[in-house]
Amino acid sequence: MTSPYTRGDSLSSGASRERIRLALVEYGATDVLFSQRGNRSAIAFRGDGRHFRIVVSLPDSDGSVMIPGDTAQGPIGEAKAKALERANRRFWHALSVSIEAKLAAVAAGLASLESEFLAHVVLPGNHTVLDELEPVIESAYRSGRRPSFGDSAPSFTLAPAVP
Repeated sequence: MTSPYTRGDSLSSGASRERIRLALVEYGATDVLFSQRGNRSAIAFRGDGRHFRIVVSLPDSDGSVMIPGDTAQGPIGEAKAKALERANRRFWHALSVSIEAKLAAVAAGLASLESEFLAHVVLPGNHTVLDELEPVIESAYRSGRRPSFGDSAPSFTLAPAVP
């Protein structure tokens, strides 16, 4: 069984965002910014000559936390608000741990910043790699055909060891 701390219940959402900011700054990232619009939040930063933007959907007060008999006020409304706050704390804690793990892999030389955050690299035109590739990937799965990305790099395959 996990304790509230390991689930992220004991850390405020703000504390987790600060941990993300500090981890990025300690790595050497600059221009670290947080923004929110509705139930979507974004973290933007610069590092290793690239711009990155991570956009995430926050737990939704209008759907993800449903309590039968809910009213805007009273004990049930308060319970819903508390449940939503717990969900937000867990969400930000998980994102903080994820980003810290990616930065640890980069610091250890296991990966590059770009490979760890590839989906979030901002391309010319202000779209991320994820924005550009999601429809391509969806189309490939629907059609059953490999998408063309121009000149492909040679693929890496594991071959059995020769005795």
